[in-house]
Amino acid sequence: PALLLVTSLALYIFGAVNEIVYFESTDTVGTCKRSYNLVTLGNALINEVSMTTDNAAVGQTWILYLSYVVLNLAFPILVLVLQFVFLVGWFFGRHHRSLERKEKMKSVLEWMCAVWCFACIEVLLIGIFAVEYKFPNLIMKIAGDSNAGFLDIDSGLGSGFYILIAYAVTTGFLQLSLRIRSIEKDPQLPSPQMGSEMANERE
Repeated sequence: PALLLVTSLALYIFGAVNEIVYFESTDTVGTCKRSYNLVTLGNALINEVSMTTDNAAVGQTWILYLSYVVLNLAFPILVLVLQFVFLVGWFFGRHHRSLERKEKMKSVLEWMCAVWCFACIEVLLIGIFAVEYKFPNLIMKIAGDSNAGFLDIDSGLGSGFYILIAYAVTTGFLQLSLRIRSIEKDPQLPSPQMGSEMANERE
């Protein structure tokens, strides 16, 4: 698990700072290319173009931006922190079976699972892939048949996109590994199969 945690952290950092997607258009005037990583993609929601006086939904735009930051930046980092805390607690508490320790580990595990469920890197990657795949066709339809011949639209996925896919897979394995390890060492900790049994025991 420790190796998976370090790998997940490295993959997330490298995936966030590298190019995720780019859009390039060429016309008779020149070429315009926009490249985005995980941070700049969110910042594009509140740039000078999006936040002009013609934007009638400024409040909703800010809510969308804050949701993006929380779900795609804050929550993944929080998950890694909770995984680290759980791993440290499990390692140093292997020989201490006190009820207080079990309750603390149970609380960390529950928070870790809850936050991990709302971290939306996978959803974001699916959305980016769908937009990138259909972007040239969309622009050509907007331009119309008369102007389509003067435009050359190109888009592609950067290295950051594939690094974040590897991060999503790795952190998923880490999450599963920590839950299995916690169940083996502390059967009282929650698991998908033990939820109803634990509730009956409390009653």
